[in-house]
Amino acid sequence: MNRKLNIRSSMFLFVLSMLGLLFSQAPAQSENLKLDSLKANFPPGERYFSLGKRDPFVPLVGSNKKRFKKVSSQPSPSKKKKSYALETPEDMPLIPIKVYEKVKEEYPKIVDRLNDFASIFNDDSALRKLSKKEYKKKVSRYRSLLSEVLGMQGKMFIRTELQTGFDKMKFVGTLRKEGATVALVQTEGQRGHTVKVGTLIGPNLGIVKTVDEKKIIILERYRNYLGEILSRPRNIEFKKNPLQG
Repeated sequence: MNRKLNIRSSMFLFVLSMLGLLFSQAPAQSENLKLDSLKANFPPGERYFSLGKRDPFVPLVGSNKKRFKKVSSQPSPSKKKKSYALETPEDMPLIPIKVYEKVKEEYPKIVDRLNDFASIFNDDSALRKLSKKEYKKKVSRYRSLLSEVLGMQGKMFIRTELQTGFDKMKFVGTLRKEGATVALVQTEGQRGHTVKVGTLIGPNLGIVKTVDEKKIIILERYRNYLGEILSRPRNIEFKKNPLQG
């Protein structure tokens, strides 16, 4: 009888010990499964942070005696470069197309520089990458080059009395010459000149397009700082002399 009781007591104690061992291992296995899952989904340095625990491989204090910052999974916001409104360059000289064509023929390297600047000023994205100081310097250099080219007009073209302001000319009459209408134009000093289609006239080397009894039509063409060709018509109208009645 006593022997049976001893055997039953031993069996009961064995069962209790096995149950205790099973329950003690369950949390550890659950913890290990969670850590395995974190290892599969997070890089080193973020695993323990996700559990709310300190990474045991990171020392509490570094060599420079400063504490390490917590690793965050949120990306740091990118710094945006400040943009500013581009000012339209002012006082950029217009080059008469006749001067531009002559420079292109005799000084092609200067025209290459003009075209390089025009390409830059046509590219807003490239200009916005420049600082305000760099932009102003670029404008100044381009303006100087345009002025230099404009100043070459006097060396390339023989200046005549017709290359003067339109307010200093007077259209006084017409005549027929070789089947074409020719205008009679008076400049300062009562000097008379004949003007026909194709004559260069005015301070910007405009070209006479048509001549009739009422007016002379001139077309001025320019290259601007963007490399665009601009046209502007100009008229000299006939004014009757009061003495002619």
